[in-house]
Amino acid sequence: MYIKWIATNKIDEIYFPNIFRKGIISSSEKITFHFGSWEKELIIQYSNILPNDTIGISENIKNDTSIPDQLDYEMNLTETNLNLGPVVLYLVSNRLLKCLDKLKDRIERYVPLNGLIIISNSLGVNIEEQTINGYYFQPKSETNHSILREGIFPYPGAVFKRAIIPPHIDKDLYEKTKGRVFNSKFFTKWEMWEWLSSDRTIQNNLPYTKELTTLEDINDMLAEYHSIYLKPKKGSSGKGIIKIENDNGFYQITNDKCILARLENIKDHPLIEGISNKKKHYMIQQGVPVHYDSRSVDFRCYMQKDETTRWKCSGYLGRFAVPGSITTNLQNLDYLLQGPEALKQIFDLDENQVRLLEQKIERVCLKACQLLDQHGCYGDIAIDFIVDRDLHVWILEMNKRYGYRSFSILEDPELFGEIICNPFLYASALAGFSKIRKHHNGAEREQLIVRTLC
Repeated sequence: MYIKWIATNKIDEIYFPNIFRKGIISSSEKITFHFGSWEKELIIQYSNILPNDTIGISENIKNDTSIPDQLDYEMNLTETNLNLGPVVLYLVSNRLLKCLDKLKDRIERYVPLNGLIIISNSLGVNIEEQTINGYYFQPKSETNHSILREGIFPYPGAVFKRAIIPPHIDKDLYEKTKGRVFNSKFFTKWEMWEWLSSDRTIQNNLPYTKELTTLEDINDMLAEYHSIYLKPKKGSSGKGIIKIENDNGFYQITNDKCILARLENIKDHPLIEGISNKKKHYMIQQGVPVHYDSRSVDFRCYMQKDETTRWKCSGYLGRFAVPGSITTNLQNLDYLLQGPEALKQIFDLDENQVRLLEQKIERVCLKACQLLDQHGCYGDIAIDFIVDRDLHVWILEMNKRYGYRSFSILEDPELFGEIICNPFLYASALAGFSKIRKHHNGAEREQLIVRTLC
């Protein structure tokens, strides 16, 4: 549905094509018009010159809110309300906002949505005016190329959050959109472990973890487990992680690049002493290392919600570190494999065994995401996990702001497109809109009318 500004002396009017006279609003004189989180009551009029795919709005509304008139919108219409949209805010970091061409390309290639997609950062959110200063995606037409245009827009109907923002802005967006913000809360490694470990059905899929308070905590864990990891409660990309391994009476200390020392007493190393003095900043975790061909290996599963608003596994990868590294982050990554191929190669499994193991992995990851939903609104999570030699699944981390560089290494555009697309379909559903998604083969999925909120 398109909009057309009507030059008239009348104010606060909305004009429908004559075809609407016999529809659901035929007996209504007024209707509440919604665009994102903005709304206003308008007087209904009819026009015999408007196309059937266009509604008219009196020009005075331009002074109240900015509605780009070049876009094709979805429309939800009842007897008393008209919701035009979806209006989705893609809230990114300051760094990513400088890569507008890359963001435009992703949206154009992989996001099959009508409506308004706004790209902005926290600096563009004006709490006083309830507006967003940012850029919107205008698809290509018969006469023009696609483009990102700058503008000032009303608060959205839903927010896809990919950046940490100031708490007062976070709170205001959450309240004004009625909770339609995901991923709503950025949790730490420690918070993740506390949330998940309280549930008995998933306890056995978590390496035992405790808070580091004294040096004795390290000794106690080493008495229980052959190897342990010291991890900062906050942080990402494997920064600050230390592995300690009991090796025939000696303690081997390794960071993400190399072996630092082999000692009879761990307190003799200044790094360990320094970490133990940072009380409550670190946690200690049971080591569950898995190696293949002298490389540390783990997996990453992409759990997402789409237009159905339900969690699903969009895909998973096997990550192989360079020899000697204890982490598989991009700085220490040797190579990637598609998840099923990695399982076959590491554990020598046949097709049926891989399918059974995949079902187990998906059950564990799904349960973890459902537990996460008890603490906020989430819809896009990358779960790092290990499968040990007994084919037991161990969850290591759940990442909210994972990077996309792995897909350029793996060269899997179909999976990349799925990962990019799903959160926007979920945001559209949160905002109250359905979508028929077209697959690469042109087949259409069944239309799903979604009203579910977090």
